[in-house]
Amino acid sequence: MHTPEKRTVQEVSKFLKLSPEYFIKSVLVIADNGPVLALVRGDQEVHEKKLAKIIGNHRPAQKTEVKEILGVEAGFIGPMGHKEIRIVADSCLKSGAYVSGANKQHYHLKGIRADRDFTAEWHDIHIARQGEACTRCGAELTVERVIEIGNIFKLGTKYSAALKAVFLDEQGNERPIIMGSYGIGPARIAAAAIEQGHDKDGIIWPRSIAPFDVELIPLNMHDQATGETAERLYQELRGAGIDVLMDDRDERAGVKFKDADLIGIPTQVIIGEKNLKEGLIEIKVRKTKEAVRVKVEAGIETVKVMMGN
Repeated sequence: MHTPEKRTVQEVSKFLKLSPEYFIKSVLVIADNGPVLALVRGDQEVHEKKLAKIIGNHRPAQKTEVKEILGVEAGFIGPMGHKEIRIVADSCLKSGAYVSGANKQHYHLKGIRADRDFTAEWHDIHIARQGEACTRCGAELTVERVIEIGNIFKLGTKYSAALKAVFLDEQGNERPIIMGSYGIGPARIAAAAIEQGHDKDGIIWPRSIAPFDVELIPLNMHDQATGETAERLYQELRGAGIDVLMDDRDERAGVKFKDADLIGIPTQVIIGEKNLKEGLIEIKVRKTKEAVRVKVEAGIETVKVMMGN
């Protein structure tokens, strides 16, 4: 079929009015042992790590390499006739008839079948997607957003061989230990908590991992009563085993409120001149914005109740 200047699966499928799943996508890569042609269905993508387990380290072939090795430009590659090149194909291509490049400039070929028109090594090399069947149980796969907080690596014998970390097998011979590593990252846990706990104003820390339990916000550090009350509450909260941060900067109230919401400490204790004249302070929950005014003397107990202690 003449497909002038139609190179990508999307372009050809639109031109021929066929869905991408009826195409074979041929990807040339250069492995340590030479070129390899990887085949996946037109609506799929090659999974680099899956392919690496089969052929080892590899990289995409450059345009000039494609023309030199296959004799045709990228976009018109087909799996037929490449007897000197290793071909690794995704298992889903074993059955059915497909369209692919004809190994001829501006042409594609339809009706291509495995074994009849090309031979390959069969492996699962595509990226799994929503709705595909599980290879173990056949159930439909679902894809969800997740946050990685830990990982596991198979290290093999790379380090044990270098460090001469060995064990004796059943025959009494020394063998290098097969190693692995796993870890959970504190920074990732914090990032995950923020990803799930925030609003338009900033962070909402879970109490269990918040850097502080309470933030004291004295609104006017030049006012003697405000400063003395803030210092007294600071010491009393610390004495009660409560981690507390005091914003004693010489800043406007609006700036302090904005920054308090931004850093997201769970409980805010606001000390202002107007409330102090009535012997009151304001205690606010960052997450719900719920606020209560209480007597200064009842401040510590109220904080404990709002913290769930």
